[in-house]
Amino acid sequence: MTLPLDWTERGRELEALLAGCHAVVIIGSDPVATAEVALGAARTQSRSRRVAIADLFGEAPPLQELVVSDDPHGIVDSFLFGVSLNRIAQYISEAGELFILPSGAAPLDYEEMFTHPRWGRLVAGFREVNALLLLVAPANAPRLRDLVDATDGAVVVGDAVPAELSVAQSLAWLRTRKSAPTALAAENAPAPLAAVAAAQVVPRRDRTRVMAGIAGLFLTTALVGAALWFAARPFASAGRSTAARSKPAPAAQVFASTPDSATKPVADSAARPLAVAGQLDSFPLLTPVNVADTAMASAFAVRLEQTNTKSGAILDLRGRFETVPAGTYGFDPRNRFFLLVAGAYPARIGAESLLVRLHTQKILAPGIGSVVSLPFAFLVESDVPQADIASRLKSYAARGQPVYALRQPSGVAHLYFGAYESPQAAALAVPMVRDAGVTPTLVYRIGRVF
Repeated sequence: MTLPLDWTERGRELEALLAGCHAVVIIGSDPVATAEVALGAARTQSRSRRVAIADLFGEAPPLQELVVSDDPHGIVDSFLFGVSLNRIAQYISEAGELFILPSGAAPLDYEEMFTHPRWGRLVAGFREVNALLLLVAPANAPRLRDLVDATDGAVVVGDAVPAELSVAQSLAWLRTRKSAPTALAAENAPAPLAAVAAAQVVPRRDRTRVMAGIAGLFLTTALVGAALWFAARPFASAGRSTAARSKPAPAAQVFASTPDSATKPVADSAARPLAVAGQLDSFPLLTPVNVADTAMASAFAVRLEQTNTKSGAILDLRGRFETVPAGTYGFDPRNRFFLLVAGAYPARIGAESLLVRLHTQKILAPGIGSVVSLPFAFLVESDVPQADIASRLKSYAARGQPVYALRQPSGVAHLYFGAYESPQAAALAVPMVRDAGVTPTLVYRIGRVF
């Protein structure tokens, strides 16, 4: 018997991931699971700063249960008809500085709501006062990408991933732990194992309550600046029906965040094949095709530096790090920076020796660099004859591609693209790999440096 997944607990696991964010879209096809994730995340964050959850599903049950005011207005009415955010916000007294922004009486028009220019101003206001806005939205809503573009990114809940969602915008993917689906593979070719499945998204139920008297109203031009509004009188909700809710929000309680509470963007096992809904850039998670080579992986490497641009990574690989063995770059999944690394060794001592040599040769300054475990890479070519290795690598380098060779016991070489700590980190590079004309076949990298 499988116990139901505690989505609220999964939301709490996002604590460290959301610590530096000020506006995040929580996306899912199940309004209950999606809202519970948002509540779990909000309750941890609200102990140290103000947090607001906006219901863009339309009366998502876990959020609606916390709304006790008889006022029918909500976030839709605020955006489209100028109702004050102070009026619609519902203070949750038992959860630090947490507020619910209900969806409201007017039907949700996603085309109009998600493209509204006010999102940019509202997000800027939350950022200015170090608050957090969580937007709970359905995965099948039109113009969802426009909403995500205005925020710090998205957390995907469940198996349905919006096709238009960029990999770089995906902060985390929370899924049920299921048995592995059959991976899809191209005939007579190494399987890239990005098993793409059509997403079955639960459509949003139509809401029957319609706001009375909205005919003739015009979009207000007197919206107060989000930063001034939120800092001066944060969610002083009107019309609360209980004495507890008539009190002002309590002062923020400072707490120490747990550094390891949410460091993984996806909770599924790295060795489990994952089915992914969406198109080419819709969070494609892969599984290594050579699982039998796990024990042989040349995982250990030297971290050289990180840069926030690909052009900077390419420039340094061609310049100051041109002579390092197996020089390449991957992604740091925590900050989306390009991570420059060197070497590929099955034992840690090999990478430690390389680090000492780089310091001795003054390629790295004293105290710079560290040994890291990066067992995964994308296979570019296999069994390249020794006579062809140099010319092949030169051709890839001329195109700015971080391809390197590892010698196999038979004397031939495998050519690899990048180096990554997990399939989740490798997923961030899939669009770049495809742009390079390489089939994204994830493998455990094996072999030794030249």
